Amino acid sequence: MKNRSVPFLLCAFCVAFLNFTFNDEFEEYGISQKDIQNRLWNGLQNPLNVPYFSSSVKSACRSLAPDAQAIAIKKAGTFMKTYFSSEDFQKRYSESIAKRYPKLETAVSEQRKAEIRANRLKGVQGLQAKDMEPVVDIQIQSAETFVGMESMLSSIPAEQRTDFKKQIEDGKRNAAFFKKIKPLLKTNMEEFKKQYAEYLANDEIRQSEETLARNAKSNADEFEKLKDPKKVLVARLTDFLNQSKGVDFAAQTKEVNGRKKFVNGAYEGKNDVWKFCYRMGATPTNTARAFAQQWLTELK
Repeated sequence: MKNRSVPFLLCAFCVAFLNFTFNDEFEEYGISQKDIQNRLWNGLQNPLNVPYFSSSVKSACRSLAPDAQAIAIKKAGTFMKTYFSSEDFQKRYSESIAKRYPKLETAVSEQRKAEIRANRLKGVQGLQAKDMEPVVDIQIQSAETFVGMESMLSSIPAEQRTDFKKQIEDGKRNAAFFKKIKPLLKTNMEEFKKQYAEYLANDEIRQSEETLARNAKSNADEFEKLKDPKKVLVARLTDFLNQSKGVDFAAQTKEVNGRKKFVNGAYEGKNDVWKFCYRMGATPTNTARAFAQQWLTELK
């Protein structure tokens, strides 16, 4: 399981903490500056994870001696810091987040409202008075239930009280509506259908707008959380430092069914970043952690 010559920085710092690939202007590393820019970009917009590396990148990294790994990590880290602070990155990030989390509409369009009303009116044309009467009676009788629920308001937790009160008010309003239109079942069934269809349409529109409002709020909350790349970077650096803490580089492994496992079973439950750092070894991991900690200090 242990391989101290696997990707130095890209497998440690640029990889483990922000999902970057090691950049370098030297082709011998099997990657380009564009690669690391894209890793930084993706790393800020996605949760921390250990990415895949091509065989060419791994081969290039294996050729580095341990004492060269620390130099490579610092070099790549410096490049990342420079790119992160650049106008190009900041502009690209802002535009991307704004596009990814645009301001959403919270109202149903007039055209859609008209479609809903037309569909509901069409849907009630086959209703018969004898079939609707028991439905209407149940709705009217429900008013008593909702009136009784009002006495429970004071016992409901404060954070749930608003929604509970709205449920009661909606129920009482619906009961009143059906009480008002019940006579139409005997005197004017066509008018009953018309008003009932409008009731159904308004209810559908209301529910649609509540859904739109929830989605818009969720979208706005995500935008607020991600709009500042500095805050996101602080979170990613912190995640890396937390997940790569306390790696036991001297841990022993054994082969079980063709796969290497830790002798200490507790280590099998460690996160992927911890295990990844173990495979890289102490030199690249400690250098990456020191660089991440320094950058985090500068950002705060």
